[in-house]
Amino acid sequence: MVRDKRRGRLLGRMMPEPTSLRSDRNMKSPRYRPGSTNRITVTSVGEDACTITTDTPENLLKFWQEIIATQADHEPDKESVVVVMMNTRLRPYAWHRVSLGTVSESHCHPREILRPVLAAGAYGFALMHNHPSGDASPSRADELVTRRMVEASALMQIRLVDHVVVGESAPGRSPYYSFREAGLIP
Repeated sequence: MVRDKRRGRLLGRMMPEPTSLRSDRNMKSPRYRPGSTNRITVTSVGEDACTITTDTPENLLKFWQEIIATQADHEPDKESVVVVMMNTRLRPYAWHRVSLGTVSESHCHPREILRPVLAAGAYGFALMHNHPSGDASPSRADELVTRRMVEASALMQIRLVDHVVVGESAPGRSPYYSFREAGLIP
């Protein structure tokens, strides 16, 4: 970062040292750093070690509780969007945290959701996220993302198994909401 001497504030772009302004070969793009961009961290589950078949929302909830919620970097007080990659037997072999949001929302785009799925060569995937409030009822944004993912996964010919919203069990309410059970995912 470079300090603007006249106003005493930091400029929002990288500038080379003044001596390197004469040579274009010394100027480096601040957007590209080998090995630091376009990296996808996929956490392997171990196909043989994981016996959970994720073809039902109950099993996806179990996967969330046993695998994702037990991770050291999991923050249950923030919305976390996770994609679970599956093989042809619908057994999970990897998962990726797409987005970590705030107490009330988390933003994700179909390209960020499908990127790790494509990179991992998955047959199918499930989209999951938690609601820190404990109420698993979906928001309008959840419905919109699900509709867009149905279209995108059909176009890419990758099976979207389900989109599950994880909440907490309470009298009169389910600990999860399944978009497949609700009929939004064919």
